[in-house]
Amino acid sequence: MPDLTKIPSWFLGANAPKGYYSKFDQLFFASPEGKCFLLKGGPGTGKSTMLKKIASVLEEKDLSTELIFCSADTDSLDAVITSDGKIVALDATLPHAVEPKYPGIYETLVSLSDCWNEEILREHAKEIAALFDGNRKLHEEARRYISAAASLLDEAARLGMDSVHKEKAEKAAIRICAKEFGKKNQRRGCEKQRFLSAVTDKGVFFMNRTPSLLCKKIYAVEDEAGAVSRIFMNAVKKSALEHGLDIITCKCPIFPNEKTEHVFVPSLKLGFVTINKRHNLEIVPERIIHASRFYDPKKYSHRKTKIRFSLRSAAKLIEEAVACMKEAKSLHDELETFYIKAMDFSLVEEKTAKILDLI
Repeated sequence: MPDLTKIPSWFLGANAPKGYYSKFDQLFFASPEGKCFLLKGGPGTGKSTMLKKIASVLEEKDLSTELIFCSADTDSLDAVITSDGKIVALDATLPHAVEPKYPGIYETLVSLSDCWNEEILREHAKEIAALFDGNRKLHEEARRYISAAASLLDEAARLGMDSVHKEKAEKAAIRICAKEFGKKNQRRGCEKQRFLSAVTDKGVFFMNRTPSLLCKKIYAVEDEAGAVSRIFMNAVKKSALEHGLDIITCKCPIFPNEKTEHVFVPSLKLGFVTINKRHNLEIVPERIIHASRFYDPKKYSHRKTKIRFSLRSAAKLIEEAVACMKEAKSLHDELETFYIKAMDFSLVEEKTAKILDLI
């Protein structure tokens, strides 16, 4: 069986200040040759195992593949996708419920509800319902802590931004892009969005293998406050698209609509990554760009104490969010035990075999 740790891994959904933030719509590239399998079923019904088997088959066929992991359970797969988007299989249940757009011609619904014994589940209806409700409430509580942390992190970035030489940071990014990107293409590049990190039951989980799998060369921006990296990564993203390069941008899970943390250019095996206490690289960067070189020393010295306070306070709130998610994970594990006892996994294996035949 292929080693799945050698496949680039991401998140496509995460707990965020305004609720669960999903980019699972990024998986839909309907085409006549394409095929999308939407897996529907409860916890512990075998969806993640099916996805791992599908990933293994795609790797055996030497198809460039991406793995999408669950931010609520980092050992569990949420989706498998070929990099060209033509073959997709995903867990289409809550919190990232997905319904078919082109049922029967592009998407195939794979329901696991006919693989469980409903009578066995109904015997424990009250316990199961209580576990679902408890899990949901804990995730809502985690999002409130993340929302509070976001306010403090935003304040730290705002204070830092007041001290930054913005043009100097942009020019530094543009110089590197000019060196690495070559001549401009007439076409505009395309952008895929992913998360490289998320707040999980294991803390802020960073997919540190993925940059080393995608890149031979990485430029790392070391930035705790988050002001310089915003400017730098926006300049890199803009330049790459203008050069006609297809890119993968990774959003910050706490600011999923505003902040780009990392940019990858797969065709050049090149990456631009933000590093800080939450993001530790496995690969040695080509160069580390320290945010401090772009700050006005006098202005920053007046704001440094407040920035550090905001960052420390935000870290404490994120710890509380992690504690909630850890408790939610334990409830989810209990839910799985009920469904596992009610499942006929031989039927799940038959459905898996049919999917593999179609692939």
